[in-house]
Amino acid sequence: MTFVFIHASFGSPEEAWFPWLKKELEGLGHEVFAPRLPTDEWSKVTKLPVAEYRSSQNLTVWTESFEKLLPKIQNHKELCFVGHSLGPMFILFMVEKCGLYAKNAYFIAPFFHPATEEELKDKSAALIHKANITFYYHDFDFARLRSLIPQSTVIYSDDDPNVHEWEALEFAEKLGSKTIKLTGLGHMGIESHLFKFPQLLNAIKRDNP
Repeated sequence: MTFVFIHASFGSPEEAWFPWLKKELEGLGHEVFAPRLPTDEWSKVTKLPVAEYRSSQNLTVWTESFEKLLPKIQNHKELCFVGHSLGPMFILFMVEKCGLYAKNAYFIAPFFHPATEEELKDKSAALIHKANITFYYHDFDFARLRSLIPQSTVIYSDDDPNVHEWEALEFAEKLGSKTIKLTGLGHMGIESHLFKFPQLLNAIKRDNP
């Protein structure tokens, strides 16, 4: 199979469990693409007042970056996506835009909605919102997406500070995804110090024997 990883806003394919999973999948004989999409450096962004932050990340630049990968993946019959946080929503956008067929997809801590006004009082949430703003409000054709991604799994944690359980379950419901609820793993990224992700690897092995 050919796997494509899509990281989160302020993330990279060199962080958290992505390098470990890439090595594990390649060891099983799979091909893995892990593009680094344009993001700002979180450690620098957090030093700025929210009003001064001008995000260089947006849907347009991510799309342009991803399209460079298309010639390598668009004709693969056994394509599989793995996305974290903002990654799942971007995967849906590109699958719909390009008519990509994926045998399977794994959506880690996915969501559709921006933070509420109350949540935006937190500086970190407000900065993330400014980075993500162009990705929201897209009117997805979910019937088409379910035909292009016939099998998918949503993985979420019961203590995720960024994505509510109802958001992950809504994502799963709209895609017809299976769900895996984990305990105590937070947002399941670098901030969770999650450098191996056996639950995800086991799900991939189960679905793709």
